[in-house]
Amino acid sequence: MNDRFFPDIVGNEPLKKRLFRDVSENHLSHAYVLEGPRGSGRHTVALQVAAAIECERRQDAGAPDLFGNVTEASLPCGVCPSCRKILEGKSPDVITVGLEEDRVSIGVETVRELKNDMYTAPNDLSVKVYIIENADLMTVQAQNAFLLSLEDPPEYILFFLLCENSTDLLETVRSRAPTLRTHRIQAEDIEKYLLSHDSRAAALKAENERDLKTLIAVSQGSIGYALELLDPRVRKQVFECRDDARELINLLSGSRRSAAFESIKELGTKRVEVKSRLSLLQYAIRDLILLKKSDSAPLCFFDDREDAQEIASRFTLASLLSLYDASITAVDDLESSANVRLALMTMMQRAGII
Repeated sequence: MNDRFFPDIVGNEPLKKRLFRDVSENHLSHAYVLEGPRGSGRHTVALQVAAAIECERRQDAGAPDLFGNVTEASLPCGVCPSCRKILEGKSPDVITVGLEEDRVSIGVETVRELKNDMYTAPNDLSVKVYIIENADLMTVQAQNAFLLSLEDPPEYILFFLLCENSTDLLETVRSRAPTLRTHRIQAEDIEKYLLSHDSRAAALKAENERDLKTLIAVSQGSIGYALELLDPRVRKQVFECRDDARELINLLSGSRRSAAFESIKELGTKRVEVKSRLSLLQYAIRDLILLKKSDSAPLCFFDDREDAQEIASRFTLASLLSLYDASITAVDDLESSANVRLALMTMMQRAGII
């Protein structure tokens, strides 16, 4: 795929090809489900498509001039007034709908407000774009209320339903919009993006290239999270938690089970903090499990493959699987409002630590 088309969508080549075809041939669906992990660029995809539709240089991109030369314009160009207004979040015709503060789901009232608004014609674009974030958190009642809008919207409407797992949407909703998937971004693509979009990345690479590599590994394929980690304060806190997880893995891999027991007890008392630390532990265990099966397995926690392989050699596959399952159950227990201490003690029992 030519890099000039959807230049801000990193990776995800099959998706870019599909959307370029739909835009260039005027075969856009009135709605798309964009499924993928957080930070994989779903919101960026929606904005890039909206900008491509309205781009004032759209006819120039890839079109030959009078002399048969193909112009080098990008699509979207990113510099014309229409592109800038959309990409900078200043267009009144590109509306983001999502969770209201202190809510865990999107209810019927939000959908009703959307339905009332969508019959007002666009202000200055040819389309009116609704980006529905966390669409998979719409209640069943809200999804049913949204169906009529999805089935027969005004011709100028374009919906993007963003979700992590499209199976959480009703089949009746999924059947009315093609599902496109965004994937986690490869480390080399994240590094290239950071170095070309944020001067802090170049400064970090010059100062400590290993820290930049670690930052990218910690980002778990999320450009958004990688950008957050360029903040030294955020990076310091996350790196410290990551070091704690690595130290715990080292303790569990040797004979110092009593020290590991004490370390797990000190993971914290705040539910959100403990869940975050357990997630890091899970990423580390996942890497070790994969290395037990293949030396070339892609890693998402360790940035030094030889180091990870050495640690993996200290575990049996069965012990790693047991530890991973125990940590998953502990997170589930915490999400069900279980007592933090009790959840950690139960995890250690299930993993055979005590």
